[in-house]
Amino acid sequence: MILAGVAILLVGMSNLGNGFKSFSGGLLEKILKKSTDTRVKSIAFGTITTILMQSSTLVSVISISFLGAGLITLAQGIGIVFGANLGNSAGSWLIVGLTKINISTLAIPLVVSGALLGFQKDSVLKGLGSVFIGIGFFFLGVDYIKSGFESYKEIMDLSKFNFTGMKGVLIFVALGAITTGIVQSSHATIAIIISALISNQITYENALAATLGTSVGGVVTAVVASLSTNLDGKKLAVANCIFNFTIALIVIVLFPFFVNLVNLVADILGIENIALKTALFHTLFNLVAVILISMFVGQIVAFLDRVIKEPKNRDTDRPLYLNNNILEYPDTAIEALQKESEHLYNNAYAMIAHTIGFNRSDIRSKESFDFIVENKKWFSGSVDLDYLYRQKIKVLFDAIMEFSTKAQLYADDEAKVHRIFSFKLASRNITEATKNLKIIQGNMKVYANSTNKYLADEYNEMRKDMGELLRSIEKLKLMKDESVHLILQNLKGAEKLLKEKDYSAFHRVETLITENKISVTNGTSILNDSAFMAQIAINLIEAVVIIFAKDEYSEEIKQD
Repeated sequence: MILAGVAILLVGMSNLGNGFKSFSGGLLEKILKKSTDTRVKSIAFGTITTILMQSSTLVSVISISFLGAGLITLAQGIGIVFGANLGNSAGSWLIVGLTKINISTLAIPLVVSGALLGFQKDSVLKGLGSVFIGIGFFFLGVDYIKSGFESYKEIMDLSKFNFTGMKGVLIFVALGAITTGIVQSSHATIAIIISALISNQITYENALAATLGTSVGGVVTAVVASLSTNLDGKKLAVANCIFNFTIALIVIVLFPFFVNLVNLVADILGIENIALKTALFHTLFNLVAVILISMFVGQIVAFLDRVIKEPKNRDTDRPLYLNNNILEYPDTAIEALQKESEHLYNNAYAMIAHTIGFNRSDIRSKESFDFIVENKKWFSGSVDLDYLYRQKIKVLFDAIMEFSTKAQLYADDEAKVHRIFSFKLASRNITEATKNLKIIQGNMKVYANSTNKYLADEYNEMRKDMGELLRSIEKLKLMKDESVHLILQNLKGAEKLLKEKDYSAFHRVETLITENKISVTNGTSILNDSAFMAQIAINLIEAVVIIFAKDEYSEEIKQD
């Protein structure tokens, strides 16, 4: 019966989490942006969200995923997970309250109502049904666990296995941590602890120690979730460990003091029930931890930045923002795709810059490209474009295609489906642009440095045109939202100019050949490479318009 109770409670927690996800509709993401800009707000957001969802693990996993997607900063994420630990203690009060009433009278109507709502077509009603079922199963699970312990005490008295002193504290902290790590739910473990306590199977102090252990074991799920996210996600998981391990160590060392503190506060509040005192203990040590450790968030961030770094000499790039945990949040998935597409563009930008003989510092500078071409030599190193394509482009393109295909399944309206699909087009255009670099690489370096001035001028004009385009895109990335629309319109208009310029190259080449200034072979090379350069530029423009366009321009892009 105890095991059945744990199973039912876990099913309830799963339904509760899925219910909140199904009708968030981007609300959680919007609240995150507006409600986590200060440390206090971040902690409050984590606390309130956890109280509503009744799962600090879920809030921590969501925070890690949103941080990985670049939606929040590391400091904001740390504030949220600190608050989530505090909000998690509300579950202890709920569980204690449930042990004092006939829970089935509440649970059955909730489960029945949830099942009926689950058959509705409306996603909000379905989500509400999942929440009702989750709460109902949560209630039933607690009831089964309580009944199981009440039956078990007639068969065997576990109280004889209780330990006193520091030995008892360490043993029951470990038991609480291990149980929570196995069942992946601190609420399930708390339900077991409270039920065992009111059945006199464990002592009051052992119950407090085991409750402390749930905070330690609760980090397991967040740590596992961080394995599939980027570096910042891993840092947040470590910050969560720092929070829980630090307060656990402090409470263990000062355990008698905390017991006295709980008893003192309980006397002030008029609380005599030992189960309620256990819930009070859960709240107090998390509150102390939030007050104490939140003062060192800046130092924690600096420590994590210093200690956790990307491995050196790692040639193969990897996605920085894509994480399957955010697929169920379409708005966040779209932001992640936008950032990852920009990451892909940045890799392509570096390859294109080197192919046309410019350093990235040249492109970002204010010097004219006429001056750069005249006064700076082509860099001496060679670039293996095939290798860079495999290591820096294709791996990201594949990841974007896979993630966007999955994300479309969760999109809840046509505009979001189209926006997600557009990133496939953008990443394909960038990938095609880098493929064409190999074709022009050899001629570009040889002919731009040719002793034949006319031949060199033609190739240097191609270099300068591409350099100007890359410089415009770099400026675009730094512009404010209100200026972006105009620049995007200009870039789209540039496509026509590129095609016209490619066409005019025929007349220039024809004249140069007629005047014997270049050979016919040189002329055909200019025409071919000019066409390839124009196509690379067009691919880049089409990709950039998608990546940097805001939602209000989506209909316009759709028509294009």
